Amino acid sequence: MRLRVVVAVLWTIVILVLCLTPQTLLPVNERTPSLTQELHLDKFVHAGIFTVFTVLWLRTQPAGKTRYLWILLAGTALAAVTEIMQNLPIINREGEFEDAMADFAGVLFGFPLFHWTEQKLREWNISK
Repeated sequence: MRLRVVVAVLWTIVILVLCLTPQTLLPVNERTPSLTQELHLDKFVHAGIFTVFTVLWLRTQPAGKTRYLWILLAGTALAAVTEIMQNLPIINREGEFEDAMADFAGVLFGFPLFHWTEQKLREWNISK
């Protein structure tokens, strides 16, 4: 298996672990108001991890327009599933529509970032 696929799969597992860790195992209580919540910094984290998801998975796919559709669908599905599953009693987290939208925004931001990074890698002759 190519290294790019391994890295993309590992990153997807990291997202699943981060999003589906039960509330009882978290070092902070999500329900307690904090400055982080007031500033909605968690939305930037959500967008960031899904931006990385998009870039990594795009690097695994051959050139073509369908790869964008598949990554868009996979990222959107992952965002929706993780937010829905956070509401399960065993996980006891607060799945939020706003978090899913931040995830989706991260997927969308990943497309131009992917093109920019690919261009830079080609300029530096380290694309492969």
